[in-house]
Amino acid sequence: MKQKLTHNLNLKVLAVLFSIIIWIIVVNIDDPIKSVQFNDVHIDVVNKQILTEKNLVGEIVDGQETVDVTVSGRRSVIEDLSKDNISVTADCKELNETNTLTLKVSSNKYSGDIDTMKPEFDKVELNVEELKKIQKAIQVEHIGTPADGYKLGDYTVSLNRVNIEGPKSVIDKVQTAKVQVDVDGASGNISASVPIILYDALGERLDSTRLTMNLDNINVSQEILFTKTIDVVANVSGEPSEGFKANGNVQVVPSKVTIAGMKSVLDNISQVTIPASAVNISNQDSDYKTNVNIFNYLPSGVESAEDSFKGAVSVTVEIEEEISKTYNIYFNKISFDGLPEGLEAEIISGTESALENRVEVVAYGLPNEFDNVIASDIKVEADLDKYMEENNISQINQGYMTVPLKVTLPEGLRMSDTLKIRIHVKAEGT
Repeated sequence: MKQKLTHNLNLKVLAVLFSIIIWIIVVNIDDPIKSVQFNDVHIDVVNKQILTEKNLVGEIVDGQETVDVTVSGRRSVIEDLSKDNISVTADCKELNETNTLTLKVSSNKYSGDIDTMKPEFDKVELNVEELKKIQKAIQVEHIGTPADGYKLGDYTVSLNRVNIEGPKSVIDKVQTAKVQVDVDGASGNISASVPIILYDALGERLDSTRLTMNLDNINVSQEILFTKTIDVVANVSGEPSEGFKANGNVQVVPSKVTIAGMKSVLDNISQVTIPASAVNISNQDSDYKTNVNIFNYLPSGVESAEDSFKGAVSVTVEIEEEISKTYNIYFNKISFDGLPEGLEAEIISGTESALENRVEVVAYGLPNEFDNVIASDIKVEADLDKYMEENNISQINQGYMTVPLKVTLPEGLRMSDTLKIRIHVKAEGT
């Protein structure tokens, strides 16, 4: 048996070697070794908390954030890999005095079947600096303008401050934090979730990729108000000093205002009226001027549609000094309505207000109120009713008596004195 095994031993060994070589050749022909380069694989810095605990932050220097990785192995393995299977890490635990880290390459697929994984470079430099934290108020910026006839009202935000942290060199550039709300053409209220944007001192938008914020978006509710232009009018109360009178000219400046509010409310408003109690001219002897806030007399929720107008209007009441004019009313123009049938009255000259055949009526008023007024426009009658009331009698009888005159003047004019005449009541024709 031994002789059979050792017979032609050299030829048998040679045959085995030849078979192995043939197998290797076949394998390499069917599944050869292959190398593939995966470009721009992101470098992850791990264990950053080591820096954070020291109030530091480290970022890979510009230009080294990605690396090309060459992977070698059997074609069947390599061709089934993608860039997503390759990870490159730099561990802060290995940070040295030169702030450099060694790169480690791994694969989450076929890790035991890959021959080599080589990065284009094997070390990266960290830019290590102070970690700084700030807080900024969030400003709301409106983009565009509402539709015609509408304006911006109040807004509310879900949060009004944001916490920001990052490298001191970047944090120091942060001037403002804003959100932008698009209101262009809006005719109704707006609710939106909008991102927070950071700006530098020049108003330029900052790259915030190296910064972290406690929130990325906030909710903004923006009110859109209807606008309407209305008249402003004023009522007046009180009486000026004696001898003075308001001429009826009341000036309100501005006389028209534009207000804003819910459309359902503004639809019922055509004007705002300042009440008489707010414009009291008592005891005034010259033009009276006062300022009034019209929003005291408008419904709740109505506001100014103009930023420059806060509600104050000026009310001026013109007050003039009165003049007087005297009119002669002759006896034959004085009536005696209410005189019992069969009786007549004769005015006795030279008594009370009666002069020779006439009574002088002194009227007071503004100059323009006397325009075109003549004696015949003044009605004078003996006030027999008042006489009977004052003397507690029920009928006028014959005899001598002093009766008051009832004087009716044209509109606007007044009298200051009460006129009386002495009359003789007698039977008709006697």
